[in-house]
Amino acid sequence: MQPKHAGQVERLSKAQRLFSAHSRYSYRHLLLFGLCAALYFWSVFFRASNAIIAPELQKDLSLTPERLGTLSASFFYAFALAQVPIALLLDRLGARRIMTALSLVGSLGAVIFGLAPDLNAAVIGRTLLGLGMAANFIGSLKLFTQWFSPREFATMAGLLTGVGTIGSLAASTPLALLVDRIGWRASFIAVGVLTAALAIFFHVGVSERHYPTEGLSGEVAGASRKTSVISELKTLFSSRDYWLISCGTFFRYGTMMAIQGLWAGPYLMQCFRLSPVQAGNIITGTIIGYVAGCSGGGWLSDRVLGSRKYVVILGLAGMTATSMCLTWSLGQKDPFFQALTFFSLGLFGGIGNVVYAHIKGVMPPEMAGMALTGINFFTMLGVGAYIHLMGWVIECLPVEKQAGLEGYQTAFSPVFIGLAAATLLYFFTRESKEFSKAQGKA
Repeated sequence: MQPKHAGQVERLSKAQRLFSAHSRYSYRHLLLFGLCAALYFWSVFFRASNAIIAPELQKDLSLTPERLGTLSASFFYAFALAQVPIALLLDRLGARRIMTALSLVGSLGAVIFGLAPDLNAAVIGRTLLGLGMAANFIGSLKLFTQWFSPREFATMAGLLTGVGTIGSLAASTPLALLVDRIGWRASFIAVGVLTAALAIFFHVGVSERHYPTEGLSGEVAGASRKTSVISELKTLFSSRDYWLISCGTFFRYGTMMAIQGLWAGPYLMQCFRLSPVQAGNIITGTIIGYVAGCSGGGWLSDRVLGSRKYVVILGLAGMTATSMCLTWSLGQKDPFFQALTFFSLGLFGGIGNVVYAHIKGVMPPEMAGMALTGINFFTMLGVGAYIHLMGWVIECLPVEKQAGLEGYQTAFSPVFIGLAAATLLYFFTRESKEFSKAQGKA
């Protein structure tokens, strides 16, 4: 029997042997990724959800445009500020606990928001939503450092962002249809309950335990914590790479979301007389470009260029060129080039998402959670800052120019300048360790 059995095993293909040996392991990887992507999906959904229900919010809560902006911004500021305690606790308490607890807080915020009788209650709900969704992306990346090899990290991070960003699409037409059927209040209560159920399922289905992967370096699994929080903060804040990468992601995501999430609509409708549906279609192209860029950027970094640094530079340079088209209205009167501009904005913004793999690769492995969260603070802070900055620039112009092409060209100018500066500064970052070592050996 033994020879016969050995012969049967010998005839198995390599793929069959790997699957036979690691089928349970592969299932757990798939479950981990699916649950992380689902939680991140709702995080992105809540970020973009106010745009589609803005008229109902203004009517039901008696909001002026300024108060509507305050309500929308409360999510992003709470999200950004939450990164500070998350950075201190993620490596110590573990991503599973923090993501579960905060997601339950976020589900409570969605219910409070749906029941809100006035602006104050709505702000509380949106603030809790921002706090509750603050760890779903960074926590997932932290789990990926435990479950996947360093050379797979950028690909998995890109896939996570690509899948999760579909939440932006769900917050457009699907949310509009749901609101039309049951109202915005019932919609948010229902989504809040669904988020709570998902958080519980995540807590049960995901483990912090490390499952070794063939070829996985021992840097994460074997890393032991021998340093204090203070020393880790000193290491982080004294790192030139941390500040340069943070600068890159501040301008990258801040400008993209400020344009896509708020200013693209008025720009297209006021300057080019597009209908809301036509403007929405172009903005949807930005979302599609971002999904493609996030997935493609990780693949480009891991499999093609073998670099984090230069993939991010590619993304930033592409966004700089795109913002130049908006600042000087290059090709914007042609519908095709207009749509291409906004698609490119999302595409290159997504490619630049490799910043997370980059910061992970230049910092000590035991500080992965703190480093990822540290730059995520600037990622979300950039959104609020640029929403306000562009609005302030437009408001400072003469009234007759505020709704015209010249006004928006002026508002896009700081976007172009910031992205150009971030692109140049990024050349002074170091390459990720896994690639710099490989290049050194070559």
